[in-house]
Amino acid sequence: MTKDELARDVGLVGALTVGIGATLGAGIFVLPSIVAGEVGPILWLPFLLAGCLALVNAVLVTELATALPRSGGSYDWVYRALGPPFGTITGIAGWTSTTLVTAFYCLGFGIYLGFFLPLPEGWLFGLTLSPERTGAVLAAFSVLASNYVGVRNGGPGAVALVCLLVASLVGFVVATTATVGVGELVAAVADDRLVGSIDSLAGATALVFVSYLGYAKLAAMAGEVRTPGWTLPRAILGSLCTVGALYVCIAVVLEAAVDWETLAATDQAIVAVADAVSGSTGVAIIGVAGILATVTSATMSISTAARIGHAMGSDGLVGRSLGTLHPRFGTPYRAFQLTGLAVVALVVTADLVTLALLATALHLVVAILSSIALLSVRRSVPSYEPPFEAPASSAVAGVACLGSLALLVATGTLTLLLTAGVLAGAAVWFALYGRTRANPSDALEAGLERRVGSKTGAEGIERARPNRGTDSSSNPSVTDAEQPDDTTDETILIPLSNPRTERDLVELGCTVAQARGAAVVAIHVVQVPGQTPLHRATDRERTASDRLLEAAREHAEPFDVPLETYTVFSHRSVEEVFDAARRHEADLVVMGWRESTPFAGRAETVIDELAHELPADLLVLNDRGFDPSSVLLPTTGTVNDDLGAETARVFRDACDSDVTLLHVVDGERERGGGERFLEDWSARHDLEDAATVVDASGDVEGAIESHAADHSLLIVGATERGLLSRLVKRALALGVVEDVECSVLLTERAHRRSLRERLFR
Repeated sequence: MTKDELARDVGLVGALTVGIGATLGAGIFVLPSIVAGEVGPILWLPFLLAGCLALVNAVLVTELATALPRSGGSYDWVYRALGPPFGTITGIAGWTSTTLVTAFYCLGFGIYLGFFLPLPEGWLFGLTLSPERTGAVLAAFSVLASNYVGVRNGGPGAVALVCLLVASLVGFVVATTATVGVGELVAAVADDRLVGSIDSLAGATALVFVSYLGYAKLAAMAGEVRTPGWTLPRAILGSLCTVGALYVCIAVVLEAAVDWETLAATDQAIVAVADAVSGSTGVAIIGVAGILATVTSATMSISTAARIGHAMGSDGLVGRSLGTLHPRFGTPYRAFQLTGLAVVALVVTADLVTLALLATALHLVVAILSSIALLSVRRSVPSYEPPFEAPASSAVAGVACLGSLALLVATGTLTLLLTAGVLAGAAVWFALYGRTRANPSDALEAGLERRVGSKTGAEGIERARPNRGTDSSSNPSVTDAEQPDDTTDETILIPLSNPRTERDLVELGCTVAQARGAAVVAIHVVQVPGQTPLHRATDRERTASDRLLEAAREHAEPFDVPLETYTVFSHRSVEEVFDAARRHEADLVVMGWRESTPFAGRAETVIDELAHELPADLLVLNDRGFDPSSVLLPTTGTVNDDLGAETARVFRDACDSDVTLLHVVDGERERGGGERFLEDWSARHDLEDAATVVDASGDVEGAIESHAADHSLLIVGATERGLLSRLVKRALALGVVEDVECSVLLTERAHRRSLRERLFR
């Protein structure tokens, strides 16, 4: 029976990218001018206070996220800890808050786009739009469209953008410090004058708190984070501390460079200081940074909002159409449509301050409910032992509740009334609609026992129990999967993707497995769009995957080997094979190679290539079929050729293959040495009965192509490390493998490479 695996494909780099990218948004680019008018020369203090409260809340969120690492965030935790009524309130409040934040970012984008493009007035919904709102509408439609069709938000491009953004802001701080001097910075910090009242300071803190909401978006991806007990604390707290320190430093240099009255009188304080320090060059850099920050944050925020709507739709708390996926793109398109429409309406009608305060207030309500959920779990679940535990968590939860409540009051009467209206509407909605339609859900206690109480849950390696014919949306829990037959010490992994090549790969893998006494694990990787939580998408393409793996089981029947089959749901494609090999502790990976193989994935794609090892021996068969009747094995004596010799020996013994060894030398004078080399090499690898050919042409590729014409299978050891990535990227040094007409089997040994080797080959 086929089992399911939910791949955890977001590593530390990707998580930090999401955390920093979602947090470092429009707040620091558009709010300092408003805050300066409220508090005067202590502009840095509201950013510091808001950051401290965000950090306290983030510590609790991190504990919950590591205890029950699921995609859904606070909605999912509260729903299971406190029940569907509070889950509905949390979900609607979280969706509304994130939608408001997205609109806030879009308005910031419109402001900074105006530095480079003369935006015209627009017209929408019968309203005349200012140039800034026209730009905001463009941003809203752009981020909606990119998420709707499934464009990746966490790939290498996002890493580059976030790094560029951080570098720009750090450069701004350094350049301003060099201009004004350290003494002015000290004086700015030491100036403790408060222009307004304590209420003004509290209100300013509530206003800038919207700048720190990105950590919640990262926690909502917990179900897709690799080794969550290790990664999430570092990513959530690390990104929040990084952004908080950067915010405070920017606020200090703003005060030091320009007096607070001037800051309060301008719309963009950071632009005014950049102009004073570096002129038009500084304005251009900060303008680009503002555009990057706002569009990146808006893109990630709208994705999070749609995920919440999709999750609630799947659970039956809102219209179930929100839980459906696009038939082509696989994204929660109905949730995106609703969220996008709301964002456009908000950027047309609302102002920055109202959006920021209301988003903050609703987020604080969610934070309070999350703290209560954590306290409830700690008192009611005896088996609760999270991988990450907040220090003095009960006290910290109390501080978080009180601090969030105090800041909620500071948002103002109008904001409180609007917040109360949203919460009341959520409660009425549940009473009239969600109460009778909500799906039954796994109890939080059971989920914690499965995930936290096991070694697998702590390490973040999760495998789902067999669930053919079940509704995985309502039953997304995971447990340790059965391992292949324990009577064998070796495992061969066969990733399958194409029914046309499945039989060849299974026959190849099972032939080798039978000779080595190994077990076989066949997997089919179903690629899920990044906007769709993995555990919400497990019904997609299940039928096709089951057919493919059922065919694999049938083709493996003639071989006396134990076989397990898995469907792996992942946001990645080819690189997921590496993680699957590690999860199953594979000794050998047998996979197919097609010229059109895609290479797309998360941020870790580049980092894995630079820093990680090949976890298992690798056999890659092209799509011309598997015919081992006549085998040609070129060799120069490398370890990859040794693997080729082992494979050729298997074919000789199991398939009665004729094996020919080929060695290319440079000229006739080296022929004798080549013959002695082949004689010794064949003896060491138990291939004395193989035919030997020494080609004196000196042309390695030409010789291989010429002799391969008389054979059915060419086995080639990788001429350089990193075979799989170069196959996919079409960058093989030995191009002959694409020119010969026979089947080709490429081999590469498992290895660990240094960073220098990765960079410079």
